[in-house]
Amino acid sequence: MQVLVLLHGKGDADHPKVLAEYKEIKDALLFEREEAASSFKALIQPRIFKRVVLGMSIQMWSQLCGMNIMMYYIVYIMEGAQIASPLTTAAIQYVINVVLTLPAILYLDKFGRRPALIIGAFFMMVFLFISGSLQAVYGQPNDGTGSKDITWIVKDQPAASKGVVAASYLFVATFATTWGPTSWTYPAEIFPSKVRAKAVSLSTAANWFWNMILAFAVPPLLWAINWKMYMIFAAFNGAAFIHMALMAPETKGYTLEEMDEVFDSGRPAWKTHKKTSRLDQLAQDIEMGNVKVSAPGRERARHLTDAEMAAAADADDKFEAEK
Repeated sequence: MQVLVLLHGKGDADHPKVLAEYKEIKDALLFEREEAASSFKALIQPRIFKRVVLGMSIQMWSQLCGMNIMMYYIVYIMEGAQIASPLTTAAIQYVINVVLTLPAILYLDKFGRRPALIIGAFFMMVFLFISGSLQAVYGQPNDGTGSKDITWIVKDQPAASKGVVAASYLFVATFATTWGPTSWTYPAEIFPSKVRAKAVSLSTAANWFWNMILAFAVPPLLWAINWKMYMIFAAFNGAAFIHMALMAPETKGYTLEEMDEVFDSGRPAWKTHKKTSRLDQLAQDIEMGNVKVSAPGRERARHLTDAEMAAAADADDKFEAEK
């Protein structure tokens, strides 16, 4: 309640939106407790399982998009480009990643999750194709000029080398502003509360599973097929673009309690529709006096123990039922 007051009420515990969201959360939790379904069993129910798959897929694509190649092995990529200091050019890329993640976090709720996933996958695919193509056309096997740790270099082609570096920077900038924050935000907000902990854990496990696979696969790929590896990961981004376009609905502006409406409505993910918020309607009804909501006071909630707060909530329920 304290958080809702700070978020929506500007200090007013009786603000209609505060009371509406409090009631939404409370009703959702009570309903899920009354169902008494095992969260493990609930994970494989059709309406939940498709969300589990979607959450795990987003974390999988966040690894297979190629970002870790560009971050873990960027020094080798810059050595292959044969331009400036590999450490300096690599350091710039890390700065780009950190700096451009910040505005994405701030504006994600305005821009939306679905556009971030779709547009991000498309442009990452483009920049990987550009980088791989430049290396394919202007590169050559390492003749000893470059480090012994790399097998392919772009030699005496400054324009092509700058293009490889620019494509790498643009790729990282795209990831930082789209998939970087969205791949963690989206899976965390699409599940009902009774399965959220386990479902989000599975999504995170998918992230680290594919991270582990890449840790074994990428070094030999860089050594053996060089620029062709970029084409493989560009193709993964193409697959992610199609997958997100077909299966990832927009969740911007919906509360956690409204996610069932988003995923169980039967609407295709790509079909735009006017959002009708049950929460806004409830807030309007509270404001007009059509619905009464009793909530624990802010000061009382701040000082009571867990047991006392539970007893207070029961008393509130009883009072509301008697009314």
